[in-house]
Amino acid sequence: MEHGKCENCDGQLTGRVDKRFCDDQCRSNYHNRNKRKSERVIAAVNRQIRKNRSILHRFCPNGKATVRKERLLDAGFSFQYFSSIYQQGKLAYYFSYEYGFAPIVEQSHSEGRPIEKVLIIQYQEHMKGKFDPWKY
Repeated sequence: MEHGKCENCDGQLTGRVDKRFCDDQCRSNYHNRNKRKSERVIAAVNRQIRKNRSILHRFCPNGKATVRKERLLDAGFSFQYFSSIYQQGKLAYYFSYEYGFAPIVEQSHSEGRPIEKVLIIQYQEHMKGKFDPWKY
């Protein structure tokens, strides 16, 4: 018994009266296409956080490192996106999953001007659950 058209491909539907799609592939394609529209921003932010994590890992293979801000920017790092914050005194670490960075400024003796650097660390168990945004 035919009764309407598939919401994905406009093919003729057969079977149950409340059927919306002709097969599993059409149902999946329809929902994936519509999901992308509503969650495009979320997916883009998650991609950038994963990219940030990968970049931090590359520059910090041993758990702690300091690099110039420009090196991270050149690699495609975005300081705007992170997954959590850890505050240690006046220093705030911005984490992309298990790798965090803290902005620091060092005075250059040879150049005579401040240099923006990034202190990169790997997550440690004592950092768990320590951030209270109303405290700082």
